[in-house]
Amino acid sequence: MLMRKPFVTLLLLATSRLCAQSSWFQPSLLEKPEMKKALQSVDGRAADIVEEWIRLVEIPAPSGKEQARAKYIRAEMEKLGLSEIKSDDMFNVSGVRKGTGGGPTVVFAAHTDTVFPEGTDLKVKREGDTLRAPGVGDDTSNLMAVLEMFRALNRAGIKTKGDLIFLASVQEELGLLGAKHWLETSGYKPDMFVAADVSSAEVWYGALRINQFKFFYTSPGAHTMESRGGPSPAKAVAKAITALYDIPLPPIAAGLETFKLPVLNVGMLGGGTVVNAVPREAWFTVDLRSLDSATQDRLESAVVSTAKGIAVQEGVGFRMEQKMGIDYSKALPQKERLNHPLVQTALATANYFRKPGTPEISAHDVGSTDANIAVSMGIPAVAVGATLEQMPHRLEENTEASSIVPGIKALIALAVALTSH
Repeated sequence: MLMRKPFVTLLLLATSRLCAQSSWFQPSLLEKPEMKKALQSVDGRAADIVEEWIRLVEIPAPSGKEQARAKYIRAEMEKLGLSEIKSDDMFNVSGVRKGTGGGPTVVFAAHTDTVFPEGTDLKVKREGDTLRAPGVGDDTSNLMAVLEMFRALNRAGIKTKGDLIFLASVQEELGLLGAKHWLETSGYKPDMFVAADVSSAEVWYGALRINQFKFFYTSPGAHTMESRGGPSPAKAVAKAITALYDIPLPPIAAGLETFKLPVLNVGMLGGGTVVNAVPREAWFTVDLRSLDSATQDRLESAVVSTAKGIAVQEGVGFRMEQKMGIDYSKALPQKERLNHPLVQTALATANYFRKPGTPEISAHDVGSTDANIAVSMGIPAVAVGATLEQMPHRLEENTEASSIVPGIKALIALAVALTSH
């Protein structure tokens, strides 16, 4: 066993106390009559919550085509009596639960879109406490949880000092586009931003550097029988993909559980119109992610120069589209983000309501949610979750149905703690 030196132990204890002091959550908050009523009301609706969650999963919402879910959420916001309910030109839907005054404005955001295309079988399969379906976790579980959190606040008649904004965002899976549009154009300037978009066993306070590209290779094309020795966009794509995967990456960052960062991934490729001809155009996409801007900038430069170089080698045309790139020059420093009461309160509530017997939850300086946009704008932000989910972005996605009740309770405690200061 590795022994800690005394001064290291003291430093860790001091840091722990600092973090504890910066949390606005105290278990005594839950003893207030109105809080007890809110939490008990969630227990009483447990079966109905799961049934509604299943119905919500089965409403198709591929990125860019979230209108049906957005319409459902807007109708529920109206039933809640939220003010300033708006649907913008991207189909983001937001509404405000007004506070009594003197407190911060806090956004609770969950995205309506999923990664699955039209036609995907969304029928939820129940196996004991497990729900299986594409999108059952990311992010339908959190969308359901945030909706129910607002309902519970109403049922208990809880009044908060600050305003609570419910944001059902769109196109999160296409590059956080809906949240970016909303934060830039809605007219609201929130003091804090909570993205409900991860597992309930996670708290993220950072923002991964993410760049997404689409590289195109072009040529005049030719019949198969005339193609030997000629330029081929398909061949260029094959060589470029191989060359990109040969780019040396830094060592995998420690302490991130299943994440393996930095990372480069080719997620889509296509081109051509017939079997017996050289394609006039072929393309592929690249998703590049790192923990810090310096690493990301170096890798981005290597990716782009490698992709262009292959076009020159193969004698084909080249163009590129950058699908995503966020400027983090306004982001708060790492220690300031970690020690902000928002993050420490989120951490405290997540641990208080975590599943018995599971490891203590730690906060990680990562993020690939709508909270990234807030981080980039210097707004204190955090990503949390309401259910224990597995295998997101895969057809085998699944969650623990019973985990949503404590998850909703954690959101209630977080919302009240944040808006009471």
